[in-house]
Amino acid sequence: MATQFEFRLIDGDAPEGELEADQLIAIVQSLKEVATKISRAETDAQAVGRPSKRTQRVARLSIGLAPGSTTVLVRRAGVDENALPLEVTEERAFDEKFQAIVESIAVDERPAWVTDTLAIAAGSLRGALEAAAPTVEFKAGGQVRRTFRTAQTHKETWKAAGAEQTTAVVTFVGRLRAVNLDTHRLQVTDDIGNRVALPNVVNDVGLGRLLGSYVTVVGAAERDAKGHLAQIHDAVIEPAPSLPPGVGLGVPASASLEEIVAGAPGPRFGGIQGLTDDEADAFLDALGL
Repeated sequence: MATQFEFRLIDGDAPEGELEADQLIAIVQSLKEVATKISRAETDAQAVGRPSKRTQRVARLSIGLAPGSTTVLVRRAGVDENALPLEVTEERAFDEKFQAIVESIAVDERPAWVTDTLAIAAGSLRGALEAAAPTVEFKAGGQVRRTFRTAQTHKETWKAAGAEQTTAVVTFVGRLRAVNLDTHRLQVTDDIGNRVALPNVVNDVGLGRLLGSYVTVVGAAERDAKGHLAQIHDAVIEPAPSLPPGVGLGVPASASLEEIVAGAPGPRFGGIQGLTDDEADAFLDALGL
């Protein structure tokens, strides 16, 4: 049976039992991101790219609001009673890791086992909770695990260990291949097949019209263990600059042999510069040419 987690948001700006839409969306998105990162690790999935059905099953969440106080309810959705032992182990491990991450946010300490990608997701959850309420009470399985002041936690705790992964600004040009404006996640692919995920795009409103077009992406780089660009955070996306009029891609028009020779580097027909024809002939005779 899935563990139910509860985030009671205390002394927020909204009336008791309510939550501003943007704050709720930010919390839900960050919860989903944390869940996906944990699920990828527990199912040995790749850190980027479309998750497998197995990974998606473990990471699927059900979100609700409890009546009365402002409390966000979270649990894994679609629990299968006929699941295989391996699946049950993965789901149990997911619940344990999820609880551990939230408790780590509460005490403002990053565990050694947390990867950079999971740390970034946890930092987003910390920020979403801080924006929603000054105090958060966290329950797991009906028991209070932590009560903490969000202002006493720090975003620096959840920065990637390799600072260059999140602070180095990069520019990437490719086609916009995937758009999910509900989760603010996009993806671009260059002409040789490199795919780069774009979580939390800054200006995603209206970008659907650019699907399939070349775009320029500027943001903070995150690289995988091999140093390859995996994600660009806080990305700004613009249409890629068009080519100047009269300039295009493709095979150039054919040229005559004379034009090719005239444009080639090296000696040219028509004598030697600075010598008369007779002087040039004498020079070539001396060389035996």
